[in-house]
Amino acid sequence: MRVVMGEMNGVRLLDLMNGSVGKSSRVSAAVAYATQSDPFFEHCQHHGTPLDYYGLLDEGAAVSLPLLQHMLRAGPLVVNPRLIKGHFHSKIIWWHGYGAYIGSANLTSKAWFTNVECGVFFDEADIIGQPMQTDLEQQFAYLRKNSAPVTNELVKALGKLSPAEQGAYIAQQKLKSQFDEATKDIPPHGGLTTYGSATKTTAFTEFTTEWNETLQLLRGLCKDFHKMGKRPAWVDESADPTVHFDQFLHAYYYVRVRDARDDDENVKTVGLVNRAHERNRVDTAGALQDAATWWASLPAAPYGEDVFIRDIAPRIRGKFSLAALTAWQLRDFQEAFFEVHAFKMHARQMRNTTLGLPSNHHATVKERSDRVAKWLWEQPREASQTHIRDLVKFLIWGTSPANMAERLWLATTDEQRRYAHFGSSTLGEAVGWARPDEYPPRNNRTNKALKSLGHDVRLFSD
Repeated sequence: MRVVMGEMNGVRLLDLMNGSVGKSSRVSAAVAYATQSDPFFEHCQHHGTPLDYYGLLDEGAAVSLPLLQHMLRAGPLVVNPRLIKGHFHSKIIWWHGYGAYIGSANLTSKAWFTNVECGVFFDEADIIGQPMQTDLEQQFAYLRKNSAPVTNELVKALGKLSPAEQGAYIAQQKLKSQFDEATKDIPPHGGLTTYGSATKTTAFTEFTTEWNETLQLLRGLCKDFHKMGKRPAWVDESADPTVHFDQFLHAYYYVRVRDARDDDENVKTVGLVNRAHERNRVDTAGALQDAATWWASLPAAPYGEDVFIRDIAPRIRGKFSLAALTAWQLRDFQEAFFEVHAFKMHARQMRNTTLGLPSNHHATVKERSDRVAKWLWEQPREASQTHIRDLVKFLIWGTSPANMAERLWLATTDEQRRYAHFGSSTLGEAVGWARPDEYPPRNNRTNKALKSLGHDVRLFSD
Protein backbone atom coordinates (compact mmCIF):
# COMPACT_ATOMS: atom_id res chain seq x y z
CA MET A 1 0.00 0.00 0.00
CA ARG A 2 1.21 3.49 -0.86
CA VAL A 3 -0.10 6.85 0.32
CA VAL A 4 -0.77 9.10 -2.67
CA MET A 5 -0.16 12.79 -1.92
CA GLY A 6 1.25 14.07 -5.21
CA GLU A 7 4.04 16.60 -4.97
CA MET A 8 3.90 16.43 -1.18
CA ASN A 9 5.40 12.93 -1.00
CA GLY A 10 6.31 12.22 -4.63
CA VAL A 11 3.62 9.56 -5.16
CA ARG A 12 1.54 10.86 -8.05
CA LEU A 13 -1.64 9.60 -9.66
CA LEU A 14 -0.17 10.22 -13.10
CA ASP A 15 2.80 7.95 -12.38
CA LEU A 16 0.53 5.24 -10.99
CA MET A 17 -1.65 5.42 -14.09
CA ASN A 18 1.36 5.16 -16.41
CA GLY A 19 2.51 2.12 -14.47
CA SER A 20 -0.68 0.28 -15.43
CA VAL A 21 0.30 0.03 -19.11
CA GLY A 22 0.66 -3.59 -20.15
CA LYS A 23 -0.62 -4.83 -16.78
CA SER A 24 -4.26 -3.76 -16.69
CA SER A 25 -6.91 -5.45 -18.84
CA ARG A 26 -9.78 -3.17 -17.85
CA VAL A 27 -10.47 -0.12 -15.69
CA SER A 28 -13.39 0.51 -13.36
CA ALA A 29 -13.65 4.11 -12.16
CA ALA A 30 -16.18 5.58 -9.74
CA VAL A 31 -15.27 9.26 -9.57
CA ALA A 32 -18.05 11.73 -8.96
CA TYR A 33 -16.58 14.80 -10.68
CA ALA A 34 -14.85 14.86 -14.05
CA THR A 35 -14.28 17.84 -16.33
CA GLN A 36 -11.81 16.85 -19.05
CA SER A 37 -10.68 13.86 -21.08
CA ASP A 38 -6.97 14.34 -20.42
CA PRO A 39 -5.07 12.67 -18.83
CA PHE A 40 -7.19 9.78 -17.50
CA PHE A 41 -9.76 9.17 -20.25
CA GLU A 42 -7.25 9.85 -23.02
CA HIS A 43 -4.82 7.38 -21.42
CA CYS A 44 -7.41 4.58 -21.39
CA GLN A 45 -8.37 5.29 -24.99
CA HIS A 46 -4.78 5.60 -26.22
CA HIS A 47 -3.73 2.27 -24.70
CA GLY A 48 -6.92 0.43 -25.64
CA THR A 49 -7.93 -0.31 -22.06
CA PRO A 50 -11.75 -0.60 -21.81
CA LEU A 51 -13.20 1.67 -19.14
CA ASP A 52 -16.38 1.40 -17.06
CA TYR A 53 -16.94 4.89 -15.68
CA TYR A 54 -19.44 6.09 -13.06
CA GLY A 55 -19.93 9.81 -12.44
CA LEU A 56 -22.37 12.15 -10.70
CA LEU A 57 -25.42 13.50 -12.51
CA ASP A 58 -26.55 16.84 -11.09
CA GLU A 59 -27.62 20.31 -12.19
CA GLY A 60 -24.10 21.65 -11.67
CA ALA A 61 -22.51 19.54 -14.44
CA ALA A 62 -20.41 17.41 -12.10
CA VAL A 63 -19.33 15.58 -15.25
CA SER A 64 -18.88 18.24 -17.91
CA LEU A 65 -20.98 18.20 -21.06
CA PRO A 66 -17.93 18.21 -23.40
CA LEU A 67 -16.59 15.15 -21.57
CA LEU A 68 -19.91 13.33 -21.89
CA GLN A 69 -19.87 14.13 -25.61
CA HIS A 70 -16.28 12.89 -25.86
CA MET A 71 -17.18 9.58 -24.22
CA LEU A 72 -20.11 9.05 -26.59
CA ARG A 73 -17.86 9.67 -29.57
CA ALA A 74 -15.31 7.19 -28.23
CA GLY A 75 -17.91 4.40 -28.28
CA PRO A 76 -18.86 1.52 -25.97
CA LEU A 77 -15.81 -0.59 -26.77
CA VAL A 78 -13.66 2.20 -25.34
CA VAL A 79 -15.74 3.58 -22.47
CA ASN A 80 -19.07 2.63 -20.94
CA PRO A 81 -20.16 5.81 -19.12
CA ARG A 82 -22.95 5.76 -16.52
CA LEU A 83 -24.21 8.45 -14.15
CA ILE A 84 -25.73 8.37 -10.66
CA LYS A 85 -28.35 11.05 -10.05
CA GLY A 86 -27.58 12.48 -6.59
CA HIS A 87 -25.97 11.14 -3.39
CA PHE A 88 -22.73 9.87 -4.91
CA HIS A 89 -19.22 10.98 -3.98
CA SER A 90 -16.80 8.06 -4.52
CA LYS A 91 -13.28 8.46 -5.88
CA ILE A 92 -12.07 4.99 -6.87
CA ILE A 93 -9.99 3.91 -9.86
CA TRP A 94 -9.38 0.18 -10.17
CA TRP A 95 -6.92 -0.86 -12.87
CA HIS A 96 -7.78 -4.58 -12.97
CA GLY A 97 -4.61 -6.65 -12.92
CA TYR A 98 -2.55 -3.74 -11.54
CA GLY A 99 -4.12 -2.08 -8.51
CA ALA A 100 -6.64 0.40 -7.15
CA TYR A 101 -6.56 4.02 -6.00
CA ILE A 102 -9.01 5.14 -3.31
CA GLY A 103 -8.82 8.75 -2.23
CA SER A 104 -10.06 12.30 -2.63
CA ALA A 105 -9.02 13.14 -6.21
CA ASN A 106 -11.63 13.82 -8.86
CA LEU A 107 -10.89 13.58 -12.59
CA THR A 108 -9.95 17.25 -12.94
CA SER A 109 -6.71 19.02 -13.74
CA LYS A 110 -6.54 20.61 -10.28
CA ALA A 111 -7.05 17.29 -8.51
CA TRP A 112 -4.32 15.55 -10.49
CA PHE A 113 -1.74 18.30 -10.61
CA THR A 114 -2.22 21.14 -8.09
CA ASN A 115 -4.71 20.39 -5.31
CA VAL A 116 -3.78 19.03 -1.92
CA GLU A 117 -5.27 15.53 -2.24
CA CYS A 118 -4.74 12.37 -0.28
CA GLY A 119 -5.45 8.73 -1.05
CA VAL A 120 -4.02 5.24 -0.98
CA PHE A 121 -2.99 2.85 -3.73
CA PHE A 122 -3.30 -0.91 -3.26
CA ASP A 123 -1.40 -3.30 -5.52
CA GLU A 124 -3.48 -6.05 -7.11
CA ALA A 125 -1.88 -8.59 -4.77
CA ASP A 126 -3.37 -6.66 -1.84
CA ILE A 127 -6.84 -6.90 -3.41
CA ILE A 128 -7.43 -10.26 -5.07
CA GLY A 129 -8.58 -12.93 -2.65
CA GLN A 130 -8.85 -10.41 0.15
CA PRO A 131 -11.97 -8.80 1.69
CA MET A 132 -11.13 -5.65 -0.28
CA GLN A 133 -11.91 -7.45 -3.55
CA THR A 134 -15.41 -8.21 -2.31
CA ASP A 135 -15.86 -4.63 -1.11
CA LEU A 136 -14.78 -3.10 -4.42
CA GLU A 137 -16.89 -5.50 -6.45
CA GLN A 138 -19.86 -4.71 -4.22
CA GLN A 139 -19.37 -0.97 -4.77
CA PHE A 140 -19.31 -1.29 -8.55
CA ALA A 141 -22.22 -3.73 -8.63
CA TYR A 142 -24.23 -1.27 -6.54
CA LEU A 143 -23.35 1.64 -8.82
CA ARG A 144 -24.23 -0.39 -11.89
CA LYS A 145 -27.68 -1.10 -10.45
CA ASN A 146 -28.31 2.50 -9.40
CA SER A 147 -26.95 4.35 -12.42
CA ALA A 148 -28.20 5.31 -15.88
CA PRO A 149 -26.29 5.13 -19.17
CA VAL A 150 -25.08 8.27 -20.91
CA THR A 151 -27.12 8.52 -24.11
CA ASN A 152 -27.52 10.96 -26.98
CA GLU A 153 -30.90 11.95 -25.55
CA LEU A 154 -29.49 12.71 -22.10
CA VAL A 155 -26.61 14.79 -23.48
CA LYS A 156 -29.01 16.71 -25.73
CA ALA A 157 -31.36 17.40 -22.81
CA LEU A 158 -28.50 18.58 -20.57
CA GLY A 159 -27.23 20.83 -23.33
CA LYS A 160 -30.55 22.69 -23.33
CA LEU A 161 -30.33 23.72 -19.68
CA SER A 162 -30.22 27.49 -19.44
CA PRO A 163 -26.96 29.05 -18.15
CA ALA A 164 -28.68 30.39 -15.04
CA GLU A 165 -26.80 32.61 -12.65
CA GLN A 166 -25.52 30.04 -10.22
CA GLY A 167 -25.21 32.48 -7.34
CA ALA A 168 -28.84 33.55 -7.27
CA TYR A 169 -31.33 31.39 -5.39
CA ILE A 170 -34.15 31.90 -7.91
CA ALA A 171 -31.89 31.04 -10.84
CA GLN A 172 -30.61 27.97 -9.01
CA GLN A 173 -34.13 26.74 -8.36
CA LYS A 174 -35.04 27.28 -12.00
CA LEU A 175 -31.99 25.35 -13.10
CA LYS A 176 -32.85 22.55 -10.67
CA SER A 177 -36.40 22.42 -12.05
CA GLN A 178 -35.10 22.27 -15.62
CA PHE A 179 -32.62 19.59 -14.64
CA ASP A 180 -35.31 17.45 -13.01
CA GLU A 181 -37.46 17.74 -16.14
CA ALA A 182 -34.57 16.87 -18.46
CA THR A 183 -33.70 13.76 -16.42
CA LYS A 184 -37.16 12.73 -15.23
CA ASP A 185 -36.84 9.17 -16.53
CA ILE A 186 -33.72 8.54 -14.41
CA PRO A 187 -34.46 7.52 -10.80
CA PRO A 188 -32.74 9.60 -8.10
CA HIS A 189 -30.31 7.68 -5.95
CA GLY A 190 -31.58 7.82 -2.39
CA GLY A 191 -28.17 7.50 -0.78
CA LEU A 192 -26.92 4.89 1.67
CA THR A 193 -28.80 6.38 4.63
CA THR A 194 -32.53 6.82 4.15
CA TYR A 195 -35.42 7.57 6.46
CA GLY A 196 -38.85 6.06 6.11
CA SER A 197 -39.82 3.93 3.13
CA ALA A 198 -37.18 3.61 0.45
CA THR A 199 -38.24 4.78 -2.99
CA LYS A 200 -38.89 1.80 -5.23
CA THR A 201 -37.64 1.78 -8.79
CA THR A 202 -40.71 1.73 -11.00
CA ALA A 203 -41.26 -0.60 -13.92
CA PHE A 204 -41.28 2.49 -16.15
CA THR A 205 -37.82 3.54 -14.98
CA GLU A 206 -36.42 0.04 -15.36
CA PHE A 207 -37.81 -0.19 -18.89
CA THR A 208 -36.64 3.22 -20.12
CA THR A 209 -33.19 2.85 -18.51
CA GLU A 210 -32.62 -0.55 -20.10
CA TRP A 211 -33.97 0.58 -23.46
CA ASN A 212 -31.84 3.74 -23.58
CA GLU A 213 -28.75 1.82 -22.51
CA THR A 214 -29.07 -0.78 -25.27
CA LEU A 215 -29.97 1.92 -27.80
CA GLN A 216 -26.76 3.78 -26.97
CA LEU A 217 -24.77 0.54 -27.16
CA LEU A 218 -26.12 -0.05 -30.66
CA ARG A 219 -25.21 3.49 -31.72
CA GLY A 220 -21.67 3.13 -30.44
CA LEU A 221 -21.08 -0.35 -31.87
CA CYS A 222 -22.42 0.77 -35.24
CA LYS A 223 -19.77 3.51 -35.33
CA ASP A 224 -17.03 1.09 -34.24
CA PHE A 225 -18.13 -1.46 -36.84
CA HIS A 226 -17.92 1.04 -39.69
CA LYS A 227 -14.54 2.34 -38.56
CA MET A 228 -13.23 -1.18 -39.27
CA GLY A 229 -14.17 -0.86 -42.94
CA LYS A 230 -15.39 -4.45 -43.10
CA ARG A 231 -17.86 -4.62 -45.97
CA PRO A 232 -18.72 -7.59 -48.18
CA ALA A 233 -18.39 -6.95 -51.91
CA TRP A 234 -22.15 -7.35 -52.32
CA VAL A 235 -22.93 -4.43 -49.94
CA ASP A 236 -22.77 -1.14 -51.78
CA GLU A 237 -20.66 1.66 -50.33
CA SER A 238 -23.74 3.90 -50.29
CA ALA A 239 -25.71 1.50 -48.06
CA ASP A 240 -27.23 3.07 -44.96
CA PRO A 241 -24.67 2.39 -42.20
CA THR A 242 -27.26 1.55 -39.56
CA VAL A 243 -29.09 -0.87 -41.84
CA HIS A 244 -25.77 -2.44 -42.84
CA PHE A 245 -24.85 -2.96 -39.18
CA ASP A 246 -28.27 -4.42 -38.38
CA GLN A 247 -27.97 -6.96 -41.18
CA PHE A 248 -24.46 -7.83 -40.04
CA LEU A 249 -25.97 -8.63 -36.62
CA HIS A 250 -28.75 -10.57 -38.37
CA ALA A 251 -26.26 -12.79 -40.23
CA TYR A 252 -23.97 -13.17 -37.23
CA TYR A 253 -26.75 -14.45 -35.00
CA TYR A 254 -28.29 -16.84 -37.52
CA VAL A 255 -25.05 -18.25 -38.95
CA ARG A 256 -22.41 -17.97 -36.22
CA VAL A 257 -24.70 -18.65 -33.24
CA ARG A 258 -27.98 -20.34 -34.13
CA ASP A 259 -26.75 -22.54 -37.01
CA ALA A 260 -23.41 -23.36 -35.37
CA ARG A 261 -24.66 -26.19 -33.15
CA ASP A 262 -21.69 -28.53 -32.98
CA ASP A 263 -22.95 -30.94 -30.34
CA ASP A 264 -26.50 -31.10 -29.03
CA GLU A 265 -29.10 -30.28 -31.68
CA ASN A 266 -31.68 -29.83 -28.92
CA VAL A 267 -29.96 -26.90 -27.23
CA LYS A 268 -32.32 -23.92 -27.16
CA THR A 269 -31.18 -20.76 -28.88
CA VAL A 270 -30.91 -18.93 -25.55
CA GLY A 271 -28.41 -21.59 -24.46
CA LEU A 272 -26.35 -21.00 -27.59
CA VAL A 273 -26.46 -17.26 -26.96
CA ASN A 274 -25.29 -17.70 -23.38
CA ARG A 275 -22.39 -19.90 -24.51
CA ALA A 276 -21.26 -17.28 -27.00
CA HIS A 277 -21.66 -14.57 -24.36
CA GLU A 278 -19.32 -16.38 -21.97
CA ARG A 279 -16.72 -16.82 -24.73
CA ASN A 280 -16.79 -13.20 -25.85
CA ARG A 281 -17.50 -11.16 -22.73
CA VAL A 282 -13.82 -10.91 -21.78
CA ASP A 283 -12.93 -9.24 -25.09
CA THR A 284 -15.93 -7.59 -26.74
CA ALA A 285 -13.72 -5.53 -29.05
CA GLY A 286 -11.98 -8.65 -30.31
CA ALA A 287 -15.32 -10.43 -30.75
CA LEU A 288 -16.64 -7.59 -32.91
CA GLN A 289 -13.44 -7.48 -34.96
CA ASP A 290 -13.57 -11.24 -35.56
CA ALA A 291 -17.25 -11.15 -36.51
CA ALA A 292 -16.75 -8.18 -38.84
CA THR A 293 -13.85 -9.92 -40.58
CA TRP A 294 -16.03 -13.00 -41.08
CA TRP A 295 -18.85 -10.84 -42.44
CA ALA A 296 -16.59 -9.09 -44.95
CA SER A 297 -15.32 -12.45 -46.24
CA LEU A 298 -18.77 -13.79 -47.19
CA PRO A 299 -19.09 -14.32 -50.96
CA ALA A 300 -22.89 -14.07 -50.76
CA ALA A 301 -25.56 -13.03 -48.28
CA PRO A 302 -26.51 -16.05 -46.14
CA TYR A 303 -30.11 -15.05 -45.40
CA GLY A 304 -31.02 -12.39 -47.96
CA GLU A 305 -29.26 -9.52 -46.19
CA ASP A 306 -28.22 -8.03 -49.55
CA VAL A 307 -31.83 -7.67 -50.70
CA PHE A 308 -32.86 -6.22 -47.38
CA ILE A 309 -30.08 -3.61 -47.38
CA ARG A 310 -30.58 -2.64 -51.03
CA ASP A 311 -34.35 -2.82 -51.48
CA ILE A 312 -36.45 -3.62 -48.45
CA ALA A 313 -35.05 -1.19 -45.84
CA PRO A 314 -35.46 1.92 -48.06
CA ARG A 315 -38.98 0.79 -48.94
CA ILE A 316 -39.97 0.33 -45.29
CA ARG A 317 -38.53 3.72 -44.40
CA GLY A 318 -40.75 5.30 -47.03
CA LYS A 319 -43.84 3.49 -45.74
CA PHE A 320 -43.17 4.74 -42.20
CA SER A 321 -42.63 8.37 -43.25
CA LEU A 322 -44.94 10.86 -41.58
CA ALA A 323 -46.73 11.72 -44.83
CA ALA A 324 -47.29 8.08 -45.79
CA LEU A 325 -48.31 7.03 -42.29
CA THR A 326 -50.95 9.73 -42.03
CA ALA A 327 -52.73 8.26 -45.06
CA TRP A 328 -52.34 4.59 -44.10
CA GLN A 329 -55.10 2.13 -44.90
CA LEU A 330 -55.20 -1.57 -43.96
CA ARG A 331 -53.12 -2.65 -46.96
CA ASP A 332 -50.38 -0.14 -46.06
CA PHE A 333 -50.32 -1.45 -42.49
CA GLN A 334 -50.06 -5.04 -43.74
CA GLU A 335 -47.27 -4.25 -46.20
CA ALA A 336 -45.22 -2.23 -43.73
CA PHE A 337 -45.35 -4.70 -40.85
CA PHE A 338 -44.75 -7.77 -43.00
CA GLU A 339 -41.21 -6.39 -43.33
CA VAL A 340 -40.85 -5.97 -39.55
CA HIS A 341 -39.11 -9.17 -38.50
CA ALA A 342 -40.44 -9.23 -34.93
CA PHE A 343 -44.03 -8.75 -36.09
CA LYS A 344 -43.74 -11.52 -38.67
CA MET A 345 -42.22 -13.95 -36.16
CA HIS A 346 -44.89 -13.19 -33.56
CA ALA A 347 -47.64 -13.63 -36.14
CA ARG A 348 -46.32 -17.12 -36.88
CA GLN A 349 -46.45 -18.01 -33.17
CA MET A 350 -49.94 -16.70 -32.40
CA ARG A 351 -52.54 -19.35 -31.66
CA ASN A 352 -55.10 -20.01 -34.37
CA THR A 353 -57.88 -19.81 -31.80
CA THR A 354 -56.90 -16.22 -30.96
CA LEU A 355 -57.63 -15.31 -34.57
CA GLY A 356 -60.87 -17.28 -34.68
CA LEU A 357 -59.36 -20.07 -36.81
CA PRO A 358 -59.50 -23.86 -36.48
CA SER A 359 -56.60 -25.23 -34.44
CA ASN A 360 -55.25 -27.13 -37.48
CA HIS A 361 -55.32 -24.13 -39.84
CA HIS A 362 -52.18 -23.60 -41.96
CA ALA A 363 -51.07 -20.58 -43.99
CA THR A 364 -47.96 -19.06 -45.53
CA VAL A 365 -45.96 -16.54 -43.50
CA LYS A 366 -47.30 -13.70 -45.66
CA GLU A 367 -50.89 -14.86 -45.28
CA ARG A 368 -50.41 -15.24 -41.56
CA SER A 369 -48.82 -11.79 -41.17
CA ASP A 370 -51.59 -10.14 -43.19
CA ARG A 371 -54.27 -11.90 -41.16
CA VAL A 372 -52.77 -10.76 -37.84
CA ALA A 373 -52.41 -7.20 -39.18
CA LYS A 374 -56.07 -7.21 -40.26
CA TRP A 375 -57.10 -8.61 -36.87
CA LEU A 376 -55.25 -5.77 -35.14
CA TRP A 377 -56.52 -3.08 -37.52
CA GLU A 378 -60.12 -4.11 -36.92
CA GLN A 379 -59.92 -4.49 -33.13
CA PRO A 380 -62.98 -2.81 -31.57
CA ARG A 381 -61.97 0.38 -29.79
CA GLU A 382 -63.80 2.94 -27.72
CA ALA A 383 -63.85 6.57 -28.87
CA SER A 384 -61.20 7.48 -26.28
CA GLN A 385 -58.82 4.73 -27.41
CA THR A 386 -56.16 5.14 -30.06
CA HIS A 387 -56.50 3.45 -33.45
CA ILE A 388 -53.46 1.37 -34.34
CA ARG A 389 -52.47 3.70 -37.22
CA ASP A 390 -52.42 6.66 -34.82
CA LEU A 391 -50.52 4.57 -32.26
CA VAL A 392 -47.72 3.95 -34.76
CA LYS A 393 -47.74 7.62 -35.75
CA PHE A 394 -47.54 8.68 -32.08
CA LEU A 395 -44.64 6.34 -31.41
CA ILE A 396 -42.51 7.17 -34.43
CA TRP A 397 -43.24 10.85 -34.96
CA GLY A 398 -44.77 12.06 -31.69
CA THR A 399 -43.24 14.93 -29.77
CA SER A 400 -45.00 14.66 -26.41
CA PRO A 401 -43.36 13.10 -24.56
CA ALA A 402 -40.17 13.93 -26.44
CA ASN A 403 -38.27 10.85 -25.22
CA MET A 404 -38.87 7.93 -27.60
CA ALA A 405 -38.37 5.35 -24.83
CA GLU A 406 -41.17 7.00 -22.87
CA ARG A 407 -43.44 6.91 -25.92
CA LEU A 408 -42.59 3.23 -26.42
CA TRP A 409 -43.51 2.56 -22.79
CA LEU A 410 -46.86 4.31 -23.25
CA ALA A 411 -47.51 2.52 -26.56
CA THR A 412 -47.14 -0.86 -24.86
CA THR A 413 -48.63 -0.22 -21.40
CA ASP A 414 -51.19 2.60 -21.53
CA GLU A 415 -54.68 1.11 -21.68
CA GLN A 416 -55.87 3.87 -24.03
CA ARG A 417 -53.10 3.06 -26.51
CA ARG A 418 -51.77 -0.48 -26.18
CA TYR A 419 -52.77 -3.47 -28.33
CA ALA A 420 -52.32 -7.10 -27.36
CA HIS A 421 -49.78 -8.91 -29.59
CA PHE A 422 -48.19 -5.60 -30.59
CA GLY A 423 -45.28 -5.28 -28.18
CA SER A 424 -41.94 -3.57 -27.65
CA SER A 425 -39.94 -5.90 -29.91
CA THR A 426 -42.19 -5.15 -32.90
CA LEU A 427 -42.54 -1.44 -32.18
CA GLY A 428 -38.88 -0.90 -31.30
CA GLU A 429 -37.87 -2.45 -34.59
CA ALA A 430 -40.43 -0.36 -36.51
CA VAL A 431 -39.03 2.87 -35.05
CA GLY A 432 -35.59 1.77 -36.22
CA TRP A 433 -36.65 1.23 -39.82
CA ALA A 434 -38.48 4.56 -39.83
CA ARG A 435 -35.66 6.59 -38.26
CA PRO A 436 -32.44 4.49 -38.38
CA ASP A 437 -30.15 7.52 -38.14
CA GLU A 438 -31.52 8.27 -34.66
CA TYR A 439 -32.83 4.93 -33.38
CA PRO A 440 -31.08 1.77 -34.59
CA PRO A 441 -33.69 -0.98 -35.04
CA ARG A 442 -33.93 -3.36 -32.13
CA ASN A 443 -35.81 -6.60 -31.63
CA ASN A 444 -35.07 -9.81 -29.76
CA ARG A 445 -32.85 -11.06 -32.59
CA THR A 446 -30.79 -7.89 -32.13
CA ASN A 447 -30.60 -8.59 -28.39
CA LYS A 448 -29.38 -12.13 -29.01
CA ALA A 449 -26.70 -10.97 -31.42
CA LEU A 450 -25.43 -8.31 -29.00
CA LYS A 451 -25.39 -10.73 -26.10
CA SER A 452 -23.60 -13.33 -28.22
CA LEU A 453 -20.91 -10.72 -28.92
CA GLY A 454 -20.30 -10.48 -25.17
CA HIS A 455 -22.48 -7.55 -24.12
CA ASP A 456 -24.78 -7.64 -21.09
CA VAL A 457 -28.08 -7.18 -22.91
CA ARG A 458 -31.45 -8.36 -21.63
CA LEU A 459 -33.33 -10.77 -23.86
CA PHE A 460 -37.04 -10.10 -24.24
CA SER A 461 -37.77 -13.82 -23.92
CA ASP A 462 -36.22 -17.23 -24.22
